Amino acid sequence: MVTYSIREAEVADIGQIHELAKELVAESVYRGIEMDDNQFKRTIATQIGSRAAAVFVVVDYDGAVQGFLVGMVQQLFWSKSKFATDLCTYVRPEARHIGGFMVRRFIKWAKGMPGVVEITLGISSGIGDVARVGRMYERMGLEHVGGLHVMRID
Repeated sequence: MVTYSIREAEVADIGQIHELAKELVAESVYRGIEMDDNQFKRTIATQIGSRAAAVFVVVDYDGAVQGFLVGMVQQLFWSKSKFATDLCTYVRPEARHIGGFMVRRFIKWAKGMPGVVEITLGISSGIGDVARVGRMYERMGLEHVGGLHVMRID
């Protein structure tokens, strides 16, 4: 059995995170949108260096990154209070069972951020069993509110 651990990402992880992100895009509803490699790497580097963001990685026993979660804190547009949200979460299929632990790590991080009154997690990639992930989020204490509607423009 492969052993995995979760830790905060480091700048040295950006290349592996980028490779995973390419897998994510190819597998997701976003597969028709060209990825700008430099933009992605700059964004991840900025998130790693930000106090208002968190980047967690799932690593295997060899230290290879098998998953990542990018999250951030934003101010509610109508309040001085803040919310935390995930921008992107992806774990390779063989390590998906550890994804929930990474989400819990993000929730713990978010609860510790000053001014955060809400945590919002989304499922918008179209990858995997969305209902199963939603049930997992509900077991973690999140409430299913609203829905996501998308219009793709060619």
